[in-house]
Amino acid sequence: MSKDSKPLTAPDLIFCSAAFLGSFLLFQLELLAGQTVLPHYGGSYYVWTVCLLFYQLVLVAGYAYALLLSERFPPKILLRVHLVLLAAALAFMPASFPAQTFGNPVLDLLWRLTLFIAFPFLLLSASTTLCHKLLSDASGRSAYSVFAWSNAGSLAGMLSYSLLLEPGLPLTSAAMLWRAFFVIYSLLFAASMRLGLHSNPASANAAAAGEKPRYFLWFILPAGSAALLAAVTSYQSSVTASMPLTWMIPLTVYLLSYAVLFSGMEPRVNTLRICLFSLLFVLAGLLWRFESSLTTILLTLLNWALFFACIAAHRELYLVRPRSAALAPRYYLMMGLGGVAGTALVTPVGALRLSFGFADLYIALVAFIGALAYAVNHERGLGLRAMGFSTALLAGLLALGLKLSGETQVFGLRNFYGIYRVEDDKARGLRRFIHGSTVHGIQHLSAGEELKTTVYYSAGSPISEVLTAFPAAHVGAVGLGIGVSCADARKGTEWVFYELDPDVVYIARKYFTFLEKCRADVRIVTGDARINLQKEPSGRFDLLYLDAFTGGSAPFHLLTREALELYRSRLKPGGLMIFHVSANFLNLMPVLRLSASAAGLQSLAKTISFDPDDPARLSSEWLAVTANPAHLRKLAKTGWSAPTVPAGRQVWTDEYRNVLKAIKW
Repeated sequence: MSKDSKPLTAPDLIFCSAAFLGSFLLFQLELLAGQTVLPHYGGSYYVWTVCLLFYQLVLVAGYAYALLLSERFPPKILLRVHLVLLAAALAFMPASFPAQTFGNPVLDLLWRLTLFIAFPFLLLSASTTLCHKLLSDASGRSAYSVFAWSNAGSLAGMLSYSLLLEPGLPLTSAAMLWRAFFVIYSLLFAASMRLGLHSNPASANAAAAGEKPRYFLWFILPAGSAALLAAVTSYQSSVTASMPLTWMIPLTVYLLSYAVLFSGMEPRVNTLRICLFSLLFVLAGLLWRFESSLTTILLTLLNWALFFACIAAHRELYLVRPRSAALAPRYYLMMGLGGVAGTALVTPVGALRLSFGFADLYIALVAFIGALAYAVNHERGLGLRAMGFSTALLAGLLALGLKLSGETQVFGLRNFYGIYRVEDDKARGLRRFIHGSTVHGIQHLSAGEELKTTVYYSAGSPISEVLTAFPAAHVGAVGLGIGVSCADARKGTEWVFYELDPDVVYIARKYFTFLEKCRADVRIVTGDARINLQKEPSGRFDLLYLDAFTGGSAPFHLLTREALELYRSRLKPGGLMIFHVSANFLNLMPVLRLSASAAGLQSLAKTISFDPDDPARLSSEWLAVTANPAHLRKLAKTGWSAPTVPAGRQVWTDEYRNVLKAIKW
């Protein structure tokens, strides 16, 4: 145990509780806001990465605010100012998400989050620093236990939201509960006004003057771990689903390392190694016992590696913490600035915009190695050497990535919605369009075969059956890909594609020819499909199909009861809609069937499996939805059947969803 350990006093209880509850509310607000904004940006897995950048920026502002109060005001005035601002934040917090302002999604999301939650978020971000300062003043000793309690509160906030609030309460009810806890948090600071808080600026300044601040180390260590956190989160969301649960796992690992190392227990290096590798052994046993998929195994190992890395970095950060309480606010501020820098490094607005593979992981790993190497070796004069090694490693990894991608890559682009690649398989005569790790389209390069349907639309696929058996004059399609679906479209028909990302339209027109050679009249509408469908007149389409769920960032707002009601209103009487639901991580079939039933529709499903050795034809799952009994009978004759819905499932709405039950465990 730490030498600083003492029996709990009233100040300990109040300020550790306030730090715990402040972080609890902070991370609940992060997830609440993330779930609120996700539908407005098409479910992009980069939504959370940009949210992380916003949270880090406001966190720094909160640390700066706490530093200003700590250094300028005595405890009583500090508390009065903070309490007044807490009351104002609660009174003026918007009830709904602000309207779109900018065309650029990154700038727009950052601005709307600022209007939505920046004020309360900033005040909650100051909790740890203020509680550390006030507890140090009250007790006259080190108060780094506050930081451990703060991280424990963050963990509790995330776990309770993802496991209890999100699956159990609508968004509106969860927001009301959050406001109630915010009042309790404010009352803890009000109660501290009764404590005998007195600061001694002279002694604090003298202690600070006798200690050399290590600003650079306080900055680069959290920058390295934050970069790794952002990269792992983006990768995990891209191969699973962009939702609070998948965001929570890497963040839990990250915060747990802080909670352990700043708890005051000061575990030895060998103890940490034994615990980490014992954890790896337990995880391996569980993965083997439950016969986990390769994706689950890789993600588990990736999060274990993140935990290992964070333990290493945050142990160094703990060892270089200031002993003077007067320097603690500056310590937290530099940690926040490092977090911003690390997160910005791997976001779409970062300086390194590379399109090969998941370049984020390479960049974050090298940033982390450089930071840790410098921290470990700086006292022995090897810091510049370590940084040089890191730079050389970065150059080597980038050169390798560019060489490997350059052998097959025709085009690459990274934007808010992910990493896009166009690759040629010259041996098979194929060109692929890949988003992250998901193939979204393939075209034959051989003359005469350019319009041959591929991937999920190949001859014999369920969607091919529907397009042949139900000739439609007006077709609405959510999700463009490269336009494979309209390869067999009849002349004189109208096809309207709703595509979220304008860059996908550019890629489909520039590097593929399905749209150019399509015989139908094709129109493409960019932006969120649900918003754009609301602008269409009732009875607009004979057939509406949605192919927007195969990647990791499934747009949940396109699956709700309200969404199905909208789709039905845009179909002509007796029309048909069909959904492509071949998601790797989520079982969306029961979700859509319940939403369809709630909208007064019936549904049938069909799955097709192609030869896995044929790279141009991919197996798929489809769900047909209609209110027309004749269509249902016709589909049933060709092998379509009613999908099963497990017991206990509830209809998803714009206010409620239970993603835990939709996961393919």
